Amino acid sequence: MDLIIVVILILIIGFIFRDFKSVVYLFGILEIFFRLFHKIAAKLNFAAFSKFVNTYIPTSLSALLDKYADGLLFEVLEWVLIILFIWFLIYLVEYFIHKKK
Repeated sequence: MDLIIVVILILIIGFIFRDFKSVVYLFGILEIFFRLFHKIAAKLNFAAFSKFVNTYIPTSLSALLDKYADGLLFEVLEWVLIILFIWFLIYLVEYFIHKKK
């Protein structure tokens, strides 16, 4: 179910913005969102909230790939994800440098 939601989000962002940069930003946002929610759940230590987060929110995009793919497919998708994160970092650095001027 979580993979379906992520794929639907990617398609929606792709159709609405029609820009590859927006999809790259979405991957960065999702990764930060997933990791942040798990960190908050660990720090708050509320049983109901922690159970909800651990059940419905994946720990990261890499963990999501690991859940649904294996072998060569997983390796290829993992490298695609790494390349997308590199692009995300480049976009952030470019924004930061241009914002400074």
